[in-house]
Amino acid sequence: MSESCASLHLLNAYHPYPSCLSLKLEVETKQATAEQLPLILTLGLNEQQKSLLNGHLRFGVKGGHCTLTVENGQIIKPQNRLDDAFELVTASNTTVTWQQIPQTGRFLLRKELISSLATIQVIDHPVAITLTYDVSPSDISIIDVVGLWQPDISPNKQSVLERKLAQFLWKLRLSSHLALLRLTSDLSVSRNVEDNSSYEISSQNLSELHQLINNIYNAKTNNLLELSELAGLDPLKDLAGGNFLANELSAIDLSGANLTQTNFRGANLTDADLSEAVLNYTRFSGADLSGAYLENANLQYADFYRGSLALANLIGADLTEANLQDVNLSQTNLSRTEVKGAKFGNNIGITGEMKQVLRERGAIFVDNS
Repeated sequence: MSESCASLHLLNAYHPYPSCLSLKLEVETKQATAEQLPLILTLGLNEQQKSLLNGHLRFGVKGGHCTLTVENGQIIKPQNRLDDAFELVTASNTTVTWQQIPQTGRFLLRKELISSLATIQVIDHPVAITLTYDVSPSDISIIDVVGLWQPDISPNKQSVLERKLAQFLWKLRLSSHLALLRLTSDLSVSRNVEDNSSYEISSQNLSELHQLINNIYNAKTNNLLELSELAGLDPLKDLAGGNFLANELSAIDLSGANLTQTNFRGANLTDADLSEAVLNYTRFSGADLSGAYLENANLQYADFYRGSLALANLIGADLTEANLQDVNLSQTNLSRTEVKGAKFGNNIGITGEMKQVLRERGAIFVDNS
């Protein structure tokens, strides 16, 4: 194997939040040849603490995309899965992307992963390899906030502010990449690892954030949509991935909203309009959706465990692989619902005839009744 390929070295690295995400990319030297460079990825995901204003917050990620690109080479043998956490979603000769596999109810991913990634077929020199990890605001989970507002804040106001903090972090620090690595076989190029600690959020941005927190905390309304407007959030797209634990959301209109991987555990969603909404991988355990309107909603892998869907309208909804065990289904309209792989059991209000119809559509009843 040529020395230039054997000495593939780090050119540039960007890890603004190394506890949240760290990346390392190496050539598996025992398997490498002059023409082929097998790559090994070491990835760490955990929570990160960050000082902000007069307090601090802890955050992590529960989603994202890892993308490998190459210059003067081709990507061959990309792994279809990286452990149990990532799956291949797009691939070409020069660019491959893996996506975090979503899981219902997961607030963040804690993971130490070492995996074969792909092999680089060398075409010319110098070979250049770039690995990036990208997230959207919905991928960012705010785990805890201390000192940014008073502890008597309402759940609705806290939920909105946590979404705003996720958006704030993303816009000012993460909208390009959460992490980036560049490697090259050109040994004459000097290494340039960025000093992540030198980055500071401007005083103007901090002042604006402080004022917004005060405005939300002191708002005379507890209505989630009104609070979202006050915070500059679009409820149709900016609430995705949020934590709305025990929120008061009765009669709210979120029809057509993207609410994927959102936590509504224990929330009051009676008479809510969630029709046409994207609610896949969303957690509704213990939530009250009595009378809710969920027509044509995407509820794949949603978890309704011990919640109530009494009098709810789910006509045409997609409940593929959803969990409806111990759910109140009294007078629930399940006409034309997709229930393949959905789990039912111990359901109040379900009739023998309805069970038979659901079984024929692919539903699973785990109470053996």
